[in-house]
Amino acid sequence: MSTVAITGIGGLIGRRLVAELANSTEVERIVGIDARRPEGLHGDRIHLVVADVRDGDLHRHLEGVDTLVHLAFQLDPLRDEVEMRSINVDGTRNLFAAGLAAGVRKIVYVSSGVVYGAHPDNDFPLTEDSPLRANPDFPYAEHKLEIERWLADWSADRETPIVTVLRPTVVAGPGVENFISRQFEAPRATAIRGHRPPMQFVHVDDVASALALTIERDLPGAYNVAPEGWLSFDEMLAVSGARTVEVPEEVAFSLAERLGAVGLSEVPVGQLHYVMHPWILSPDRLIQAGWRPKRSNRDALVELAEEHQGYVSVGRVRARRRDVKLAAVGFVALGGLLLLRALRRDRS
Repeated sequence: MSTVAITGIGGLIGRRLVAELANSTEVERIVGIDARRPEGLHGDRIHLVVADVRDGDLHRHLEGVDTLVHLAFQLDPLRDEVEMRSINVDGTRNLFAAGLAAGVRKIVYVSSGVVYGAHPDNDFPLTEDSPLRANPDFPYAEHKLEIERWLADWSADRETPIVTVLRPTVVAGPGVENFISRQFEAPRATAIRGHRPPMQFVHVDDVASALALTIERDLPGAYNVAPEGWLSFDEMLAVSGARTVEVPEEVAFSLAERLGAVGLSEVPVGQLHYVMHPWILSPDRLIQAGWRPKRSNRDALVELAEEHQGYVSVGRVRARRRDVKLAAVGFVALGGLLLLRALRRDRS
């Protein structure tokens, strides 16, 4: 029987992991660490701690913990990039040092497939031995890669803690809410002229099952987390119902930079590389370790699209489509009423 600590337990993956572990006979206790006290997480086995990963006394919350799962990472861009790096990089280093001080036996770091970068000469598919070349103008990817490189040096001369690194592709499914999922709510998504790369989507429940496997078994090293295969760009558009506008590469980057600078877009400039060049992950190593995804790329994207089809997002503004339609009808009706009154005044 083991004790597992989960940072970011109040997030979607954290909650799904708790559900995945509900029937586990291997896990006796869960220490949930989050910057805010999450609602709806209850149970005799769960002990919730409100703490920041940058706190200096984290080690006291990790006493007696066997496995530390790190999910607390800032994905959506912050206007204060220094703060974002402080959470992602400084916070992660502080957390793992606290785990070491507390005697944690195993660390599971959830990285991302974006650490491979999106480049025209990428391996196809990418394996865990492919070079890590995260695009430097995508802060989230850079932070994930910086921690991977630091972690490799930090753990090189230690037998414990055992370190597992998971690299999921785009996480999809019900409940996913971030700047990536909101791009499917845009009236028109930007497509880069001349580029239609294949895409992958892993279901959030399959990410949770991969995490559960790393808790139950010792799996040192890095593992891609993705379904087998991929969707073509056109299949992705058909499944999601997304509509695109094609623009030249230089226009897309210039526009993204300008909109971001004035706060009208939350999409990092560097994310555009990932809709230009393929970064398809091979899940073979994790499958050989005993993991098996239950949902395909199409399944995961369908569930994501179904949940987001009722919303429309323009920049940082998000609203229900029905409210937008009602507002549009109201504006049209008001315009007609004002026009009618103006005509009556002219006639009189």
